[in-house]
Amino acid sequence: MTTITTLKLEYDNGGRVFTVYPTLIFDEHEMVMIDCGYPGHLPKIQELASSQGIDLNRLTKIIVTHNDIDHMGALAAFKRAYPHIEIIASHLQAQYISGEQTTIRLQLARHAYRQAPAHRRHALMKLINILTSVETVAVDRRVSDQELIDVCGGLKMIYTPGHLPGHMSVYHMESQSLIAGDALVSEFGKLEIAHQKSNLDSELARKSARRLAELDILTIYCYHGGKYNGNIKEELNSL
Repeated sequence: MTTITTLKLEYDNGGRVFTVYPTLIFDEHEMVMIDCGYPGHLPKIQELASSQGIDLNRLTKIIVTHNDIDHMGALAAFKRAYPHIEIIASHLQAQYISGEQTTIRLQLARHAYRQAPAHRRHALMKLINILTSVETVAVDRRVSDQELIDVCGGLKMIYTPGHLPGHMSVYHMESQSLIAGDALVSEFGKLEIAHQKSNLDSELARKSARRLAELDILTIYCYHGGKYNGNIKEELNSL
């Protein structure tokens, strides 16, 4: 039998507390984590898992939905702690996660710095330093849209671009659950796409979200907002 659970990972960002929800899917053979928090979050994730009776030494795979720092910041630490794990990402995102290409966020930050007036450059340089501090990690498996990973009741990769190119959500076939990454967020009891300022293309993000309505989804796990049950098909179609 397959289990799905989230880890409520809280962190302080300059005095403001934020929460993200890495997802674990596991059975007696495999344990898969989807997204893994900021740099430095490994010990906290280990503590949260242990408090739920979950042994992360059983971890076999990490799927990275996209290369944003809150989704892959701890990935290198995970790989050092559990060197046997397989790192999985979309073909397009893999080049950024592995360091083969400079991430789009970093490209944009550097461009903004060059164009910015002097009074904004300090904040932009701070952002650039944060983005360049993220360790890159080799991606073991590069997957395509609709590709099936045949573990834990079946994990289908669903490309959901808009937030970033190559962004990927994961559909757990056995439970009809969607692990959305940043394709969707749960706020104030409803589904929405991520905030416009964080999307490279918000209209494409809406199209990706609406396309998810073609799936039979009973539960959505949002990285920002956690587990969501509701009239999912209707809400997705209304985005």
